[in-house]
Amino acid sequence: MNTKQKENVFNRSGLAALSDLKNLGYQNIFSLLEKEQDVFLIRESEFRSKEYKWPRDPLHTWSRVWEYPYVYYHMRKNLVHANSASLPKVVDLGSGVTFFPFIIASLGYEVICLDIDAVCSLDIERALSVLPQQQGKVNFRLIADYKLPLKSNEVDLVYSVSVMEHIHDFENTIEEVFRILKIGGLFILTIDLDLCGYLDIDLKRYYKLRECLFKYFDLIELETTVHPLDILHSQNGPFPLHKFSSLKKMIFHMKQQIKPLFGKRPFVALPNLAVWGGIFIKRRN
Repeated sequence: MNTKQKENVFNRSGLAALSDLKNLGYQNIFSLLEKEQDVFLIRESEFRSKEYKWPRDPLHTWSRVWEYPYVYYHMRKNLVHANSASLPKVVDLGSGVTFFPFIIASLGYEVICLDIDAVCSLDIERALSVLPQQQGKVNFRLIADYKLPLKSNEVDLVYSVSVMEHIHDFENTIEEVFRILKIGGLFILTIDLDLCGYLDIDLKRYYKLRECLFKYFDLIELETTVHPLDILHSQNGPFPLHKFSSLKKMIFHMKQQIKPLFGKRPFVALPNLAVWGGIFIKRRN
C-alpha cells in the first residue's frame, strides 16, 4: 500500500470515524506527533506559566487524537502547492500554548498564533528560546476587540482546532477569517459537536455555523457519510469520558446539583461529543 492510499482516510470533510484510528496512515502521523509533543513537554517547566489554564497534554484528549493528525495531514499536503520562494503564512486561531504550531512551522510555514489569553504571549516567547529551532517560524499576536490582528488578504491558510464552537459570536470570527485570507486561501476547521444537546454546539448552532461558513467559503474536500456505529465520540474513543476517575465523576455530579442555584441547566449525564472536520477555500466575492 503506497503512502497516498494509507493516508486518504483524511481526504474528506465530515465526522471523524472510530475506524480512522486503525488506519496505518493515521497511526504514522499520530506517532510522529507524539514524539514532537514529548520534546515539547520535556522542556515545559522552562516556559509554562502557572496561570496557563488549558490542558498540558492536548494530543491525548479525546477529540484531538483525530483533529491534530487531520490538520497536520492537510497542512503537509498543502505545502506541496505552496510558493517555495517564501514561507507560507499561516494562522493558528485560538492556539493556546501547545506543540502543534511548532511542528507545523517545521514543515516550512510561518505560523502566527492568535489567542485572547495574554498568558500565551509570554509562554510562547519563552518556548521559542528553549525549544529546538525549526526551518519555519512561530510568533504570537493577541486578539483584541474581536478583530484578528492581521491585514486583509495577508495569510495563506488558517487552521482552528476545537475553538470555533466555544466562540459566542462565531459569525464575526468567520468574517475575520475571510478578511485576512488571500483569495484561494484555505480554512481548516475542526469542532466538537454536542450529541446530548446542552453544550456549546448543539443542533441549532451547528446549522447556524454551517450557514455562516458557506456564506464565505466552499468545501474543497466533500463531506462523506460515516456509519452511526462508526462515529468517533467521547464515549468510545481512546480516552473516553466514561473512564473518568471516581473523584472526577463525583465532582462532575456535584457541579450539576448546584447549577440550578445559579440559573443554569444541569447535565443529565456525562457529555457525549462527536468531532467534525472540514477544509474550506475562500470564495471569490
